Amino acid sequence: MAFVWRVLRYHGVPEETVEDAVQDVFVIVHRRWKDWPEEDREARPRAWLFGIARRVASLRRRTSARHERRVRELPEPAPERPLDDRAADREALAMLDRALAALDEDTRMVFILAQLEGMTAPAIAASTGAKVNTVYWRLRTARAHVRAAMREDWSER
Repeated sequence: MAFVWRVLRYHGVPEETVEDAVQDVFVIVHRRWKDWPEEDREARPRAWLFGIARRVASLRRRTSARHERRVRELPEPAPERPLDDRAADREALAMLDRALAALDEDTRMVFILAQLEGMTAPAIAASTGAKVNTVYWRLRTARAHVRAAMREDWSER
C-alpha cells in the first residue's frame, strides 16, 4: 500500500485526495484480478500496481483540471444586498399580496398572468376562455386597485 501511495504522490495526486486514489487503485485491482495472468501475479505485481496507479493519477489530474476550468467559468456571485433593501422588498411583496387578496379570483388571475407572467391580453383570453375586452377591463381594474392599495399602504407608514 505504501508503494501505491508513493506512486500516486509522484504522479501529482494532492495529499488531501491520495487516500481516495489509493482506494480507487485497489478497487480496480479487485475488479481486474481474475483478468490478470497467473504467471504475472508472481513475477510482476509491482509493475501491475504501478500501471494502475499511474492511470488513476492521470484520470484524477484530468478530472481536477476539468473541474477547475468549470469553476473558473462560473459567473461571480451577485453581491449580497443590504438587509434594509431585502426587508423593504419583503414588505412590498406583503403589501402586493394583501392588495391581490382583495381582488376577485378572475381579476387577480388576469393581473398575475399579465403583470407577473408577461402574457398578452389575447393569450390570457385564449387560456382562460374570457373575451379579450373582458381581459382588458379586468386588467385595468386590477391595476387601479393595486396602485391605490399600495399607495394607501405606503402612506400609512
